[in-house]
Parts: sequence; structure tokens; C-alpha cells
Amino acid sequence: MRVTNPAGMCLSQSVSTVARRRRWKRKTMLVLTDVSGAKQLSVLTRRCCLLAPCRRRMKRPRLRHSTINAVEWESAKEKCEDDENLQSNTGELHKEENKTEPPSQNLEEKVNISLKKSRTLIEQANGTEEKEEGIEQQCLNAGLFTINGGLNGEPFEDLVDNGTASSEVNARFCFTAINTGNEQSIVLMSPSQILTFRGRCQVTCLYGSVQVFGFTIREGQPAYHLYSLPTHAALSIEALPHCKPGLTKREMKMEVKSVLRHHVAAASRHILMKEVTSSSSVLLLEHLDSPETLFLSNISDYKEIFASHSKGMISGKVAFNECAALASIGVVVLPDDQGMNMSESWTATVQELVKTCLEDDNGYPVILTCGGKNVGKSTFNRHLMNSLLNHIPCVEFLELDVGQTEFSPPGCMALNLVTKPIFSPPYMHQCEPRKMVYYGNVLCDQHPDRYMNIVRYLFAEYKKEAPLVINTMGWFKGFGLSVLIDLIRFLAPTHVVQLVATRGSQDFVLLTADFVQTAAGWQTKGKHQIQQKPANLKLSSNSSSSDEEMQMHVGHQGHKWMCIHSEFPGVEDGRCSKSRSNVLRDLALLGSFSHLQSLDIRHPLSLHSMLPYQVPFNAVVLHVLHCDVTPTHILYAVNASLVGLCRIPGGVKTHADGPVLLSQSPICDCFGVGIIRGINLERRLYYILTSIPVAKLKQVNCLLVGAVTIPNSVFRNQAGVTGEVPYLTSDYSFTLSGAGRIKPCCPLRRREHPKAVS
Repeated sequence: MRVTNPAGMCLSQSVSTVARRRRWKRKTMLVLTDVSGAKQLSVLTRRCCLLAPCRRRMKRPRLRHSTINAVEWESAKEKCEDDENLQSNTGELHKEENKTEPPSQNLEEKVNISLKKSRTLIEQANGTEEKEEGIEQQCLNAGLFTINGGLNGEPFEDLVDNGTASSEVNARFCFTAINTGNEQSIVLMSPSQILTFRGRCQVTCLYGSVQVFGFTIREGQPAYHLYSLPTHAALSIEALPHCKPGLTKREMKMEVKSVLRHHVAAASRHILMKEVTSSSSVLLLEHLDSPETLFLSNISDYKEIFASHSKGMISGKVAFNECAALASIGVVVLPDDQGMNMSESWTATVQELVKTCLEDDNGYPVILTCGGKNVGKSTFNRHLMNSLLNHIPCVEFLELDVGQTEFSPPGCMALNLVTKPIFSPPYMHQCEPRKMVYYGNVLCDQHPDRYMNIVRYLFAEYKKEAPLVINTMGWFKGFGLSVLIDLIRFLAPTHVVQLVATRGSQDFVLLTADFVQTAAGWQTKGKHQIQQKPANLKLSSNSSSSDEEMQMHVGHQGHKWMCIHSEFPGVEDGRCSKSRSNVLRDLALLGSFSHLQSLDIRHPLSLHSMLPYQVPFNAVVLHVLHCDVTPTHILYAVNASLVGLCRIPGGVKTHADGPVLLSQSPICDCFGVGIIRGINLERRLYYILTSIPVAKLKQVNCLLVGAVTIPNSVFRNQAGVTGEVPYLTSDYSFTLSGAGRIKPCCPLRRREHPKAVS
């Protein structure tokens, strides 16, 4: 081997043999010995030579994580690694003594460079090594977690390609986790430390403050449920700096230790006490089992989503640390770079919207989010609402994406009042809406007029008492763009946030205020098209539509356009998405039925084992939304189907024994969805399985059948089903005439159609 630094070689050879034998035995130091005459300790590194005053039997300070930033730590770590490599290289040089001249004056100048800073880095590196040697055995028993993302027994550089630790990897300080028993763990974090994980847990902030997905969790707040599941991006817990007015750092440090005494046993408490600083945050993480997770994991198709150590928890070949303290509660730790990657435009947009909400005197803003498929619209909406909930008590959310809903089952359009932060995928936080309408499809191409009428019906319920966040579909081209232009003109948002893919195709339009004013929509025309209409043209049938178009243009006074560049991996690439859209729809639909699961999580129930409600034929009316069905076949279409449980004004007045049918698709309130699991023709009863409370179920008088179907996993993979499964057959041929469902022909009208506005 050869030494790359000739200066270090000269200084090593200038030290006497007797002095070298008295060197300090430290892993992070190559040579630490007395130099005759100077009475100083010399430390050789590959890059430069550092001198420190000789202090025998001096007390080496402990490393405090909060007093050093990530850049200094990376620099100190590189120096320690270089020392270990150079120690082996200089072993051969010791055999050849007195063959070189003493170091020159130029060497002495290099030795004295950055003396104070270098001494600090080396002492901190020494403290790290001393700590690792002293509590190595305790880490195995107590579950002390080392560098975030490092493998047990392997250096951090093994996580980086080409075997080098470059500046691309942000090496952060370690946090400490202790398992306290009863499926609980205490985590001690310093400011700017990040815990990225997979799994589910219940987190309580015992001291300090942390931030999760834009929401700040502080001391004294209730416990929150965190679901970092593989279908979506991993969650990260970031410790925030905090201070208490009137308290000194010493008093704050004593408060942290007092909290630890109440939650950690004395046998393992000393490990945390060594890491405590005045700015530390203490978290209590508990194992989480809820009726929703138990219900969904009982279906074999989705069991891997909730498994603590499954292959689905780790995306690709990402290395992770097997932290015993956190693994005991079902949490798998990931490297920091595997969390959500929010671009600068993303962060700046959220900050500006929050500032506008707090400082604007003209009322609360109306924010419309748009963009193509898989660009992060739903993720941005959750992060924005969490950030707003830090300052205001509630946020209203208008769901206009019928395919990928947030709080309601797929096929529904709803107005929700959000009062709690969102730390889970949509299928884990299905809740009761403020007002909801069952559209019955995952696309709006077949019945666009009904779609726009539902938008008007829901938006009329908005009272402008809180900020409104509007989620739109990912259909951003052709007919979908025309519908989006109509939505902007009618809803008149104050801000339009458009998410675009940085790496994807650049074939998209920018929805600025000028573009929306001039572009043609589905039901409306551009402003210049209305003004250029011939004066001598008599429009008796189109006069009302022209007036309404002009009113929509007058109502839309312009908006502030904000663009966000999505930079996370797999953006706008359906093959790289976490899960397919149909899988997420099935999970959201089953999540709405998870409320049927009893609170006793030890005994999971399947849908076939739950007790349905009996509904008489003459108590409700039926209607099929997506296709035409003859009255004699209506019960075949309804049986084993998903229905929307709605209420039409006026009620049902009939004495007929058979099913009551509607001739038109109504726009009415919907309380939820249900499954018609059977029909009794003798007793004239529907057997409906639903999670709607009984008080609201008594108001239901209409059953709407749409194109949203029951997931196949409900028929095929329910636990406890033996023998022949009902409604399933393998002896069926789709080649027979009439074997498939008849799809109605609903051609899209031209914009010049006389009835342009319904």
C-alpha cells in the first residue's frame, strides 16, 4: 500500500520509535503520541495533519447530537474513515525508520491550519467511537437505533452505489429508540432528525414537537394514527426546534429527563439520558390495530399491505435498518431519501396559500387543484389541508374526482368538512360527508351534463366559512380539459394549482386566467366567441344558454395560477405507481364497509358473516344509472350489486307489490353505499348490507345502481367460505349473443348543439 499524502508520511517518520509506542489506542486516530520538544499530540489524516495540545488523562467530552449539524458530521465521519485506512498504510512505513529528512517548514504551516475547528471535529468523532464501543452490547438488548438507514454491522457507505459515501447521501445523526414493553417504544429525537418508516403506529408527543406530512404534533395533543403503507409514499417524522419562554436550557433538559422517568424503566433509562439535550423531542410510539386494518387484512388479496415485515414494505432494493425497538411495534425504518420528495415549488406554494388564508381580508380562498394522472394531486391536497389545520380549525374539501376519491366511496361526489389531520391513505379514513351525491361511475364521459349538475348541487352547500380545496380528475386532455374549463368558470376559484411532471411529457396547457377566459369548454364558449356572435342572428332557443354563459364569464373574474413541478420518482408513469387505480378503488370501497367490523379486534368478521337489513319492495324505488334495463330484468341487475342509498324529496307513495322504478336519474342526497346480497321474492324483501347508521338508514327511499362493481376479492377470497361460492361460475361463455352487458350509445354532443347548457 502507499500513502497518498507525502506530508503525513514525513511527519510519521519524524516521530521516534519510543514515542510511537505510547500512542493512544483509538479507532478514529491513526497516531496520537508525544512529539519530542513540542509536547503536542499529532493526529495524521489522509488530507492534512492536525495538532492538538497534549492533555494526558483528560476527560473526553461526550458527543451531543444537537450541537453539530449534518455537514460537520459528514466531514468528521470522512476524517475518521480516512484515519482507519491510513493506519494500515503507515504500518509498513514504521519498518523503515530514519530514512527521510525531518519535515520542512512548509509542513509546519499545513499542520497549524484550522487548529480549533479540527480539534472539535476529532473530539466529537472520538466521542462517537467511544459511545459505540461502550454500549454496543446494550444496543442489542434495548434496541438503540444507529444511523438512520444503516444496516446492522455494516457502514453507512454500503447503502450507496459504487461503495463510496458521496455528498449525494445526506448522513444524519442517529436517533434513539427504547422498547418499554406492552408494544410501546420511546423515541428521542433532536431537531432536524427524520424518521422515515413503513408500517402503522399510534404516536403521542410527550415533549417538544414534531412534524408529520405538514402537520405539527405538539406536547399535550391527543394521539394520532399513522399509516405509512406501501400503496402510497412513506411517511416521515421530523423533529422541530422548540423553546419554552421563561425556562433556561438546563431547566428544559431537566423536564425532558422527568418525562423519561415516567415512561422508561431505570434499567434502560441511562441510554436515553446520555442523549438528552434541551431541544430534544420525546415520542411515544405504540402498536396500532384498528377495525379497519383487521377487516382489510382478513382478505387474502390485501394481507401483504398490512404485514409488518413483508416485501411490500420495501420498495425495490432499498436497504433498511432492522431496529428491534421499532420492529416490535410493527414499524420498519427506511432511509431518509425514501420519504416524500417535495420540490421547492411545492413548498413555496403551500406556504403562500397558508399565508393568504391567514392574511386575506376578502374571505377564505377557494383552491382548485388540477393536473394529469399520477402527478401528486391527492398528495398535495392532503399536505395542504394538514398545513392549514395548523392555524385554523377546519377546511372544506370538494371531491370532484369520481375515480380516486379521498373520503368517500368511488363513484361518489361529496363535500366534506375536514377537522383532523390526514396521516393515512384514502381507504383508511373513509368518513361521513357533509353532503354527497352518488354519480355511479368512475368517469364522466357518458353523462357529462349530470356531472356538471351535481357540481352545482354540491357547491351550493358551500357557505364560505372556511377555505375550500377542490380535487379534480386527472383527465387533462380533450374532453376532460373542456370539462375542467367549465369547472373553473363556474366555481370561480381564487387560486388554481396546476401540477406538472418534470420528467414526463410536456404536452399540456397552462390554465392561466387568460387561457380560461378565451378557451372553449364543454357547456360554455370562449369570451371572444360570445362577443363575435352575429347581431342579426335570431337565437330564440339559445338566448338562455348565451345569457348563462355570459354570467359564468362575469362570475369568473380571474384567478391566480400557481404551477408545481412534481419531482418524485415514477411521476406520470403508470407502471411506476405504487398501486393501480382499480386496486385503490377496491380498497376505498372495502374501507367504507370496514365500520361493520366490531371493536373486538380479536375476532375478525367477513362480509358474508354480517347481518343484513331487510327492506320492503314498496319502501324504496330503483334506478340503474349507467345503462337501460327492462323492468322484467331489473331484479337480476340489482341482485349482488353495489347500490347508492339515497333520499329523494317527496318520498315514495305506492302500494304495488313489485319493485318501484324511476324513469330518470335523480340528483339527490346519498348517505353511503350498500350491497344487495339477496332478494326474497316471496316476502318482497331486499337484503342490504351497509355501514350507515340506523338513524340515517330510515331516511333512505331510493336505491341507485351504477357501474361501480363489488370487488372480485369479496366473492373469491373471503375467509370461512367453503363449497360452492354463490354468484360465481366458470361454465360461462361470453361469445354467446347477449352474454355481455349492453352498453348504451351516448355520443358526445357538439358544442354547437342547441341545448348546450342543461
